[in-house]
Amino acid sequence: MSELLNDKRRLAIGVVLILSAIATFIYGLLERSAGKDFNEIWMLAIVMFLGASVHLQKIGKRQKKNQKKKA
Repeated sequence: MSELLNDKRRLAIGVVLILSAIATFIYGLLERSAGKDFNEIWMLAIVMFLGASVHLQKIGKRQKKNQKKKA
């Protein structure tokens, strides 16, 4: 039961990070159109995407382990 809750939390964190990364990317585009060449906003969006992918990959690995144990 605790693994299921853990997966749900990881999924929620992953979705929040993806949505935040998209919003941050759009904000970076707005900053770029205002005349700023490079800022840390782009890097923040990339880090958020990477963090989300790590959480989602851990969910997938755990599900594969559970399927192998049942078989």
